[in-house]
Amino acid sequence: MVTRHQHSAYASAVARHISAEGCQFVVEQVGVVQGQRFSFALDGHPAVRGTVRWVVKDRVGFAFDQPISRDAQAAMRERCHVVQGVELYLS
Repeated sequence: MVTRHQHSAYASAVARHISAEGCQFVVEQVGVVQGQRFSFALDGHPAVRGTVRWVVKDRVGFAFDQPISRDAQAAMRERCHVVQGVELYLS
């Protein structure tokens, strides 16, 4: 399942330190703030939604609304390794 958005992405990000509950994003876009909500798509998985918990320079702590499966974690690692990231959309 591929989720398509009708508007452009707010930011591009590469995920690091991925767990079932969240991850750290390295973002290219300045202006990401604590409390901001984003979603992103992973092919073959439901859209992931969550909240920015902290921001330090280009690093963002991101908590998922719902834990993601091990398969989704692996897909996220693969996407961020091969494709260089995910597109974040304001939720």
